Amino acid sequence: MADAPVVPVLPAEVRITVDQVKVLSDPSRLRILTLLMNDEMSISGIAKALALTPATVHHHVNQLLQAKLIVPTRSEVRGNLVEKYYTLPATGIDSSAIWDALEDADKVNYRLAVLGMLKGLVNESIKRIQERGTVDFDVGRLYFYHVPWRRDAIQQVQEIFEEARRKLERLEAKTRAQAEPGEEVMALLTTLPV
Repeated sequence: MADAPVVPVLPAEVRITVDQVKVLSDPSRLRILTLLMNDEMSISGIAKALALTPATVHHHVNQLLQAKLIVPTRSEVRGNLVEKYYTLPATGIDSSAIWDALEDADKVNYRLAVLGMLKGLVNESIKRIQERGTVDFDVGRLYFYHVPWRRDAIQQVQEIFEEARRKLERLEAKTRAQAEPGEEVMALLTTLPV
């Protein structure tokens, strides 16, 4: 039996604090927020999606709740278990206003957290690729190629990226008129040291 949904009450003007930005200095919390941008999710759902333990997710969810970056939406009773669901209270919040108020060390931590999140996704993907040869996510696919470090090899990779970029630009121009409003996919080309 499900409880009545909890409707988040938002102030007329949403303000972002320095402490909220500091909470985002952990890549796992950024990944959780990314999931909650699309759908409400429970701790067990987040744990499964991110391959983390429920205890770890519970810790991060509590940090996000205390920072008021997420809100509970509803609870479901499944046998003896109560599953609470969470979501973002608002999307499209512009955090650039708070950026200038951050200390340099906090800006560095935030940027490192974003890079850490990306590296974590790449590392997780590499493990899956080693097991299965590729990675299929709900939102896309990732291919991984391990290229030995040589100056000429890096130059060739850059040429491949340039060619791919030109093809993607042509595809974007050709399909823009046919795309549904707000519907897009992102292609990410990158080289990372292993």
